[in-house]
Amino acid sequence: MMRGGAVALLLAAAFACNSDGGAPGQSATVTLTSTPPATASQQRIVIFHGSSGEYEMAVEIADDPQERSVGLMHRETLPDDAGMLFAWPEDTAGAFWMRNTLIPLSIAFLKADGTIVHIEDMEPLTDATHTSPEPYRYAIEANQGWFASHGVGAGDVADIPAISTSR
Repeated sequence: MMRGGAVALLLAAAFACNSDGGAPGQSATVTLTSTPPATASQQRIVIFHGSSGEYEMAVEIADDPQERSVGLMHRETLPDDAGMLFAWPEDTAGAFWMRNTLIPLSIAFLKADGTIVHIEDMEPLTDATHTSPEPYRYAIEANQGWFASHGVGAGDVADIPAISTSR
């Protein structure tokens, strides 16, 4: 979800993940009456245990259908060691795409225990779908190349902060 000053926005936002009911090619109009700045409860630290050490990433939490559908769309920048953690209350197999996403990203799909199942690079402003080869509980988007440049790959583990998820 976009963070910033309290403003009225009308976004034509395509569903980023079909596990929330949208499929590639479908879109929805999301009206945000205010977008409060991110708070400490909305940002957490994920620690990745990679082949060459431990690395921290400050993540925003997308744990409800509206936040997951908007994700990092419409943003022009993302800080170097920042990302977005998408969380579901149970395992899912939904696909991600980059419609309305301006930043090249990499996505890591993780099991409930934090084990990374799969990582893919995603190009901005495309409808190509990106999926995990097996169900996942979490997905983390970061600047493209972040995982590779930190030696983090499939089979590595991340410490996921405790969060409550809603449908």
